[in-house]
Amino acid sequence: MTNDQLDDQIQDVLHDIPERLTLAEDGVDSSVQQEYLEYTQHLDFDQYSEEDISARSDSLFSPSTPLEDKKEILAVLAHRGTVKAYRIIERFLETAEQALADWGVLALQECRMFVEGSVLDRNVGMLVTGLGGEDDRLRYFLIIHPRSEAAFTSAQKAAIERGFSYICSRFDSILEKVEAHQHYATMMVLIPLDVAVAEVIERGIDQCNTFCDLLDLNYYVRNDRIPTEAEILHYLQEMRRCRE
Repeated sequence: MTNDQLDDQIQDVLHDIPERLTLAEDGVDSSVQQEYLEYTQHLDFDQYSEEDISARSDSLFSPSTPLEDKKEILAVLAHRGTVKAYRIIERFLETAEQALADWGVLALQECRMFVEGSVLDRNVGMLVTGLGGEDDRLRYFLIIHPRSEAAFTSAQKAAIERGFSYICSRFDSILEKVEAHQHYATMMVLIPLDVAVAEVIERGIDQCNTFCDLLDLNYYVRNDRIPTEAEILHYLQEMRRCRE
């Protein structure tokens, strides 16, 4: 996906944004998101009485309850949209088995969406990405690299962090983490929904290049997951080929 396509997707979301948006802070794998959406679309929530939900909620905490049954209970609780249901899901997540952790996060965020919609008496939407977010910001994973084949010096690494920190402050963004490797650097950046991702990154690169032509203008960014080391190395190899 190109950077322009990524920005276009964010703008599409903004056009359809409800009066209030609940942003999931924890990242959830896209395959689990799709599974959860398809699962809840086919559930008949009217078939569950209050007494039935209350009785079945206790089974969430039993090791003998099948995973599929727990998925159903979590989805039903999420759609109840009550504070009590939210607290039950929240308590479940404290000790949830790994196989249900992401499912539980989605259920919790959906329940929160319904609770807020009820309390605020207005439309509320939920946005979940692979890397999550915070408040009204989405989290992005970024790779930048030098123009030359030379490794970053310690002074250059410090300059990169200063440059991006300054630009992030100008765009209400947060530079959460910087990791400098020999021939590239990675970052975790929180960027507001109404700010173009490319604007922050390209301004950051320009800022770092103000006093020396340090960084390549090409970069790698995504918000669905953190790429593997093999994927990162493949990207860097492709960039080297482009310069040859």
